[in-house]
Amino acid sequence: MTEVIIHFICRGNSFRSILAEAYLNSLTIKDLRAMSSGTTAAGDRPGNLNAYTATLRLLAKKGIRQFAKANFGDQVTQSRLAGADVVICMNQRVYNECQQLVTLPVGTRIWSVADIGEPGRIAPTESGKDLRREEVYEEIVQGISQLVSEVS
Repeated sequence: MTEVIIHFICRGNSFRSILAEAYLNSLTIKDLRAMSSGTTAAGDRPGNLNAYTATLRLLAKKGIRQFAKANFGDQVTQSRLAGADVVICMNQRVYNECQQLVTLPVGTRIWSVADIGEPGRIAPTESGKDLRREEVYEEIVQGISQLVSEVS
């Protein structure tokens, strides 16, 4: 079997897609590898350091920090998508933004994982944001569980 590459896309490539990439890679499934990028990653990179730091804290808490990529803020491009077998947009907003930036492959999947600050994930305090991050992590774990059963 050749390697299957799953490409997760969110907006800033500092939270949701990095969680998904790290979690899937932590499963160490033979011939299955994840990568990630974001629709607004290049422009939002300076403002997303705090989100990335919080993401690394959550991954450390879950015991999978070592599976996170070394950096964040990779902008989605056609060349980054080129090798992907499965592309997953974290929600409809991400999918819509991708449509303006790249040609998505047929069969691109759209999940419904809202970002912190989007409707359903509003959190005015840092402890509230931590709770929302945990919710996102659990949604991603469930999505990947379903995904793995389909592609492996």
